[in-house]
Amino acid sequence: MPKRQQEGIDSQPPTLQNKGERYFSKAIGHALNILEIFKQEAVPYSLSDITRKTRLPKSSVFRILRTLEVAGYIERSSGDRYAISPAMAAQVSNGLAHKLVRAALPFVQGLNREFRETVSVACLFENHIEVVLTVPSPEKIQMSNVLGGIIPPYASSLGKCIVAHQPESCRHRLLSTYGITPFTPKTITRELELNKEYEKVRKQGYSIDLEETAVGGCCFAAPIYYGDKVIAAISISVPKMRCQSQERFIKAVVSPAAAITSKLCSA
Repeated sequence: MPKRQQEGIDSQPPTLQNKGERYFSKAIGHALNILEIFKQEAVPYSLSDITRKTRLPKSSVFRILRTLEVAGYIERSSGDRYAISPAMAAQVSNGLAHKLVRAALPFVQGLNREFRETVSVACLFENHIEVVLTVPSPEKIQMSNVLGGIIPPYASSLGKCIVAHQPESCRHRLLSTYGITPFTPKTITRELELNKEYEKVRKQGYSIDLEETAVGGCCFAAPIYYGDKVIAAISISVPKMRCQSQERFIKAVVSPAAAITSKLCSA
């Protein structure tokens, strides 16, 4: 897994450079750089936050924010803060999902051939987690996923793996949108226990679903990063009867997750 950048409002986003281009517009360049800040981290920012990040004059930043707001790229959030608009967020998520599928496909197919089990990739969208790629097991008895299926953010290995790495506001939104109801007697539904589970996932770098979503089903997932943010996860789903070694399946997803991360970051 690549080294994660230091988080916080003072970290610097990628910036456009004119590279000697005589017709380069600095004003438009600054606006695109500010928009990139909102695209990278879907959290509200204040005028002061953006000014500190860009090191531009506050008056200039205010004019750019107002222009982006009028154009529909961002919107006013709580108080005097701005956030990326739902329409813009959807465009960003869809574009990233297509890029993710292209990067992940050979690794998903490779795992499926090696283990003969169902391998899937799920991606984080604005208010849900969705399966964007899955290759089913060829075995008669199998665990399955559905392309386009919405993943529970608290029970499945894919959901827990992605949600565990999100800011608290995002976790709350995902859980509130989906709701929390038990699938099996082993489903974690209590807030305190769920928070402990998310912390465990963050520390160990992978997640496990042992009959939390389906009786007789075991799933193992590892996070996929885009920059310093977890935007997806890859999983392998195994019937309990064939799950003799958890460590084997954990290793099976951790390495491809890191490889997909590298491929996304270098694309």
